[in-house]
Formats: sequence, structure tokens, C-alpha cells
Amino acid sequence: MTRDELERCTIRFGADVSRWPEPFRLKAEALLAHDGAARTLLAETAALDLRLARAAALRTAADTAPAQRIVTGLSRAALPAQSGRHGVGWLPAWLVALDLQPAWPSIAALAGMAVLGFVIGSSTMVPGLGAGAGGPSGTDVSAVVFEPGPIGEGVL
Repeated sequence: MTRDELERCTIRFGADVSRWPEPFRLKAEALLAHDGAARTLLAETAALDLRLARAAALRTAADTAPAQRIVTGLSRAALPAQSGRHGVGWLPAWLVALDLQPAWPSIAALAGMAVLGFVIGSSTMVPGLGAGAGGPSGTDVSAVVFEPGPIGEGVL
């Protein structure tokens, strides 16, 4: 085991070598027996783990007071002034009044449905062929949507 592998194992398993899985523990103990720098690395990691555990245990009012002041200040602060304009002055007032926030996905869906309706409507009415004619091929866009099975199912 190298020092880099030891460092990765301390990150993965913690600084207590006795809790590591056996293959890693045996290699780490062999490295720690003859490498002083590895022992220093393990001691520093153990000290950091101890400091983090002590810091996590601190839950007094003095420790949480700064966070409480921030939350209280934010809850008492007034909201910033709103402009009143939605940036979509060209929309009818009834559509803006629906409060579709954010507005652009709803407008995009509305526009998409309008385009889809136009495509389906224009593909079913070919000028000069009469009502109900589907065009030169005898089918229209609705065959793709309303076909009961895969296209060509009845061919065989």
C-alpha cells in the first residue's frame, strides 16, 4: 500500500484502521509499521475526524445565534418592489390574469398546440379534392395519431 492509497482508505473508511476491511487493514498496518509519514498522515486524519465530531456535537444557543439572526432578518425584510409589467405587453389581459408563472412555458405550450392544430387541419383539407379527401396518398396526419396498431399491420 502506498501513502496515496492510505489517504484514499482514510477518506473511505475513516481514521480508525481497526474498523477497516481486513485486506485494507493488513496492508495499512504493514505500511504504518515502517513509514513515519504515513503514521503522521493517519494521526492528522484522526485529529480532523475528532474535531469534526466535536463540532457536530455543539448545539448550544450561542452556536446557532448567528443563523437565527440571519433568518429573523430575512423574514422581517420587505420584498423588493415589483415592476408590475410581465414583459409580455402584447398578450391579452385575460391570459396575463391567469397567473401562469413562469409564463413562457404556458405560452410555448399554447403556441405548440396552435401549430399542431394548423398542421392537422391543413393536411386533411386539400383544395380541389373535396371534403374528407386525405390528399394524394389517401391518408393524413391523423392516421399517425389514431392508427390502432403499427402502420402496415394489415398488409400481411
